[in-house]
Amino acid sequence: MRSIFLLLLFFSSNTFAQKAEIGVFGGITNYLGDLSPVAFAPSETQWCAGIVYKYNPGWHFSLRSALTYGSITGSDARNNAGQEYRIRRNLSFRSPIIEASLMGEYNFWGWQGESYTRTLTPYLEGGLAIFHFNPQALYNGQWVDLQPLGTEGQGLPSYKGKAPYRLTQISVPLGIGIKVRLGEHWCIAADCAFRKTFTDYLDDVSTFFPNREEILELKGQMALDLSDRSFEVASDSSKLHFAKNQIRGDFKNKDWYFFPGITITYKLNVNKQQNQLNPENCPTLK
Repeated sequence: MRSIFLLLLFFSSNTFAQKAEIGVFGGITNYLGDLSPVAFAPSETQWCAGIVYKYNPGWHFSLRSALTYGSITGSDARNNAGQEYRIRRNLSFRSPIIEASLMGEYNFWGWQGESYTRTLTPYLEGGLAIFHFNPQALYNGQWVDLQPLGTEGQGLPSYKGKAPYRLTQISVPLGIGIKVRLGEHWCIAADCAFRKTFTDYLDDVSTFFPNREEILELKGQMALDLSDRSFEVASDSSKLHFAKNQIRGDFKNKDWYFFPGITITYKLNVNKQQNQLNPENCPTLK
């Protein structure tokens, strides 16, 4: 309890608060993967929102922490581009994304110091995030969690060593943005950050179709149907199902997700002595 009290005291200190901003984030989400092979596909655009805390320790560098919620979707029916294989595969999903991130921002033109501020600057951002996802598919009018079903053979005896994928993962956000000061307290920033992940299962699609008999026996009819949905669109009985070890996804490329949007922040405890001068341009006596 003592350490928590000291931490709260530190964050509420006058010096620290003069460099801090709190705010909200709103934007769109999208993903790049097996069921949406084109980045920022309009058909897969969703909404996201979050809360943001920023700390500005120096003229060019800022720290941003955020908690963001959004969702991603993908569908062969919407993104097949006339490709027979995708039309026949007929897979789709949705997944929430809950992300906690910590990023550094490099402000090209500077942003804030002890007694000076800048009104506008472009910036680069990058950092680390931890996120939770849970891919689902619509089945008989209900949304069903896909990970427990082992749609690619995870957990089956003949797939030893192929464990279910983890629903909590790490990503690396990388992006660009521009921020503008709207007065003493308010700032607005627009950015586009790409999240590189280390999983290929945001959409529950990665490798090969499993053994149909084994998944039916051990996981049930629903698991079999959601593993291979070709029967829903097949007009040729010879293409009614995919065979074991036929390609289901592209395991060579990991999935990405994106949170481009607008952040509005409120600067705490403004120092009235701040001005618009860049200390790097101040005249000096010789």
